[in-house]
Amino acid sequence: MSKSDSVLSPSDDVNLNLQEDTRKESDEDDDDTPQLTAHTLAALKEFYTEQEKLRELLENATLESQPDSNGAASGIEDHSENAKTELFSNDLNKTFPEDWQLSQFWYDAKTSKVLANEVLRQAGNGKVACVSCPSIFRACENAENVHLFEYDKRFQAFGSLFHFYDYSDPDNIPETCAGAFSVVIADPPFLAEECLEKVAVTIKKLLQENGKIILCTGAVMEPNAKQLLNLKRTTFVPHHKNNLGNEFACFSNYEINLVSVEES
Repeated sequence: MSKSDSVLSPSDDVNLNLQEDTRKESDEDDDDTPQLTAHTLAALKEFYTEQEKLRELLENATLESQPDSNGAASGIEDHSENAKTELFSNDLNKTFPEDWQLSQFWYDAKTSKVLANEVLRQAGNGKVACVSCPSIFRACENAENVHLFEYDKRFQAFGSLFHFYDYSDPDNIPETCAGAFSVVIADPPFLAEECLEKVAVTIKKLLQENGKIILCTGAVMEPNAKQLLNLKRTTFVPHHKNNLGNEFACFSNYEINLVSVEES
């Protein structure tokens, strides 16, 4: 008698019953598992596709901005028109989501545009330095005279317009940038006296003689802004995409007449 034809023992019968019960429980568990709707699955697929497109865009832009064989950065000017449009026109928080660990809180569109228009108007043919304020840099819409000094290396995608900047090392800027900017706009990453003190060192290093300064930070820093940079509080109130708990304010070293977001 072959093994396949052998008589089942009592223990074999118990094992078969246990296997059958396990299959039933598994089938019941499968029935209880939440199922995503076709609409939700389509939305997830669209989300992941969009994230992959953005990743590739930033990756390709960063590669194109690397130094060539002659040591020169190709920069944003070498991108296709489509890549340029996406980098500057996409919603900032979509292309570059806020990183709260870096204390990143983007301005809303109106605030960004008002401040961008002001720095471009004041600079004329001169250069603008945006220190730790990518929102303003982006709102300047690829103006070739506007440079970004920023810690977040995702913004390397903007090529030669990007300069890595760590506020804790305020003197570490390229030699070619010293005294090169007629307007400096800054938003220190942290609401602390120590942070503003170091950012003030950088502002002075970047600024031309008699240059214009705009500082956006917490209203509580008003005495420090006056002491460090001789700035006065303006009537303009910057707003963020995500409301902050701290009262924000705008300071400058010249008479400035900006239309507040509430008035526009």
